[in-house]
Amino acid sequence: MTRTLSMRHWIFAARAVGGWPRVRKTLAGFGGDRSGAAAVTIAIAFSLLVGFAALGSEVADWYRTKRTMQGAADSAAYSAATARWSGSSSDIFTSEAQSVAGNYNYVDGSNGVIVTVNNPPLSGNHTTDNNAIEVIISRPQPLQLASMFMRSGPTIQARAVATVNPNGSGCVLALDRGDVTDLTDNGNTTLDLNHCNLYINSPSKSALSLVGGATINANAAFISGNYTTSGHASLNTMNGTFTGASPANDPYADVPVPSYSGCNQNNYSLNGNKSQTFSPGSSGTMVFCNGFSLSGGSSVTLQPGTYVIDGGNFSVSGNSSISGNGVSIILTSSNGSGYATASIEGGSIVNLTAPTSGSLAGLAFFQDRNAPQGGTDSFTGGTTQNINGAIYFPNQHVTFNGGTSTGGAICTQLVALTITFNGNAAFNNDCLGKGVRGIGTSFVQLVE
Repeated sequence: MTRTLSMRHWIFAARAVGGWPRVRKTLAGFGGDRSGAAAVTIAIAFSLLVGFAALGSEVADWYRTKRTMQGAADSAAYSAATARWSGSSSDIFTSEAQSVAGNYNYVDGSNGVIVTVNNPPLSGNHTTDNNAIEVIISRPQPLQLASMFMRSGPTIQARAVATVNPNGSGCVLALDRGDVTDLTDNGNTTLDLNHCNLYINSPSKSALSLVGGATINANAAFISGNYTTSGHASLNTMNGTFTGASPANDPYADVPVPSYSGCNQNNYSLNGNKSQTFSPGSSGTMVFCNGFSLSGGSSVTLQPGTYVIDGGNFSVSGNSSISGNGVSIILTSSNGSGYATASIEGGSIVNLTAPTSGSLAGLAFFQDRNAPQGGTDSFTGGTTQNINGAIYFPNQHVTFNGGTSTGGAICTQLVALTITFNGNAAFNNDCLGKGVRGIGTSFVQLVE
């Protein structure tokens, strides 16, 4: 117990040591003694140094947390925008963002973590961009030794915005990587690739050949080799022509030909101004063996589903028409020979749209990649040929003209081994939510 000394105690002590003068002298000496001051100062300074070191260590941890959190926000925003591009609903791409953030140990609703997903963003430069997705991750930080200086820890936050970049995607891709001419454009023709890119994988000096008055207008062109022009032909790009570019990957290389059995129709042919509607029923698949022929002003409507052409030729000609929404046409062979080919001729009216989900999402036409290179395929229906989705012929040559810049298909891709354009053609790239995959440069980019 500590006791306070009274005046009586001090007088008694003075007498014991020889009187007040001696006491005063002793007290004065004690008061002037500085021998312990250094120790006190050092102790205080050491405490401050320990505190500052602790604060510095925790600030460094906060900085590392911020960097990790930013990586999580970037990845979450990118994945969410990719999901939105593929047609996913708000609930699905929000769940995708939160799942990706969780992979970085930022689980929404756990340990104070909040993962917010906004479409469009609520701040920044993309608040009016309906394609943009904003992801914000926040979590309060606990205090340790830094509590000597702070009452509460900071809340660290990271933000990222990703959006679809329609001007950075491809709509025409020639796949052949051999020393060949991958793409030829002939005559007084104009190929308009509206807001999309051209990709040519051949390393040849004439990987792209433009002849006569042929003109190609594109957002950009990426050619593994080089290109040649003759006559008044020209290649015009808004954002550059890049020769010696890396080849673009086949975006549908992992899509298998769907399994099927039997025949629903054999040697199907319709002509003489007749009309017919087909539905694949509960199986979702209908099989036409030995071809499909539509001519003489006839018309066919295809209900949503998969239509397999097992051998023969898929042919539309003679002012006939075919239409269907949510449709994939598969050109294949059940016996390994006589693989089905395609022929759509001028005057035909084609209005086909690929499914937006499922294993065949985005594929309007899909020829078996086992089909031999010698096959002949043509899509020359002109301005009344409107195909929304991908025309995919990975191992054969395709001759093409068709489409219109306005009033027709809003999302068309052509991916083939080699390609010839021999008439005017237009490709539009309003492909958000249409199920197609990106060609070349990613559809999605981080912008904030």
